[in-house]
Amino acid sequence: MQRADDPLDQQLLAAHAAGDHGALVTLYCQAADTRETSGDTTATCFYLTHAYVFALEQGMADAAQIHGRLKSYGAEQ
Repeated sequence: MQRADDPLDQQLLAAHAAGDHGALVTLYCQAADTRETSGDTTATCFYLTHAYVFALEQGMADAAQIHGRLKSYGAEQ
């Protein structure tokens, strides 16, 4: 997963602390993109799942696109 000194990880921690769920969706998607690029499917799905949950909680339109990405990985049964 992310390292404690990773700027993206620091942004995720700050967004959690602030309760900024909109930012969390964006940041978790960014983390998923990074892991997807490196070929780490498990981590990609981990981050997408978090992004999806926060997007659903916020009623964001992004939830459908994130859900589609999860489905493309077979993360939904």
